[in-house]
Amino acid sequence: MRPELVADCPRCGHTLWRMRRNPFQFPIACGLAAALFYIYAIIAPFLEITAYGRFQLARIETGPVQLGLQGFALVGALVLAVTVICPGMKLGIMLFTLVGLETRVLPARLLKAAFRTYRAVSTWAMIDVYLLGFLVAYTRLTAIASVHLDTALYALIGLMISMAAADAGLDSEAVWRALDRAEHGDAPVPTEDRSDLIGCHCCGLVNGRAEGERCRRCWTVLQARKPNGIARGWAYVVAAVCLYIPANIYPVMLITELGKTQSFTIMGGIVELANYGLWPLAALVFLASITIPLMKLLTLGYMLVQTQRGSPDHLEGRTIAFRVIDFIGRWSMIDVFMISILVALVQFGQFSNIQADTGAPCFAAVVVLTIFAVDSFDPRVMWDVAGQADQRLAATDNAEALRV
Repeated sequence: MRPELVADCPRCGHTLWRMRRNPFQFPIACGLAAALFYIYAIIAPFLEITAYGRFQLARIETGPVQLGLQGFALVGALVLAVTVICPGMKLGIMLFTLVGLETRVLPARLLKAAFRTYRAVSTWAMIDVYLLGFLVAYTRLTAIASVHLDTALYALIGLMISMAAADAGLDSEAVWRALDRAEHGDAPVPTEDRSDLIGCHCCGLVNGRAEGERCRRCWTVLQARKPNGIARGWAYVVAAVCLYIPANIYPVMLITELGKTQSFTIMGGIVELANYGLWPLAALVFLASITIPLMKLLTLGYMLVQTQRGSPDHLEGRTIAFRVIDFIGRWSMIDVFMISILVALVQFGQFSNIQADTGAPCFAAVVVLTIFAVDSFDPRVMWDVAGQADQRLAATDNAEALRV
């Protein structure tokens, strides 16, 4: 098979596999560069500010620690997970698997077990979103203090670029095929002459096996569709809607300057950015913090209703909408990251102080719940129920024709 060939789904047009050139060497090189940037970003200072004759320094973990001290330990743990733990795990899994394939010193079963978790961990690695959150926080910091950008910030930028390049060059299907060859050698894989075909949610292999059995290639339990997708999707959507209201009503942070405390909601922060003349940033925060969560909730609700109705209308449009909200959902974390950076740096007592408030954990929960909602819903069910509705309609028409 030649590189650059593309396999598309004949039903919805989604790209199933795009073969890449150098599927191992280029991602390994980018991954090693990203690992160096990652290590330096962890140990080096991130930002320094000076205000009222005082000096404050922050590292990437300072914000999560400060959130914990202010009573928002779960929000701090979330920020630490998506900015430090998950990016490190993603890099480690990719390098462990690819270097193991190249060196052939590790058993293929161990490499498969590691690579099975790669896609799930990748969803929660948000260095790119964190840097956008820093950009918003930086505009607020410059109005309060003198800001010095330290070396870890540049390391994070390098980490983001390196990880993006590694993702662009990594061919997951080629990795799975190489892992299969490493385990079974050049011996032909036994064919499974069965009519019940089922695709693996993890590695994408089409197995001639029944639901509940394990995938021949990655040993994941096979499921025709995500279990209880509609019920779980509704549960996450309803919970997110319940938290979306307090997330926008209650203040997300309290800013104290010279003994005067002012609370800011999400919309209040957007208005403040606009008042400073920073219209592009205000529009970015409005899109990420107001529009995207609301659009995800409305879109998911519409898809769930239409799926339960068995409606065949706009199937391709609904599928494209699902891919869009799946891609953009993580960008709503911008406000959460901004708050973590501000609370890490602006701690000058009554002179100037920033604290997180009730709206912050509510908004963080909305973002997490909408990500879970998208992950639990299986868009193929929309096509399944639409096809079943068409079959029932055709059967009814045939029955009426026979009666006539």
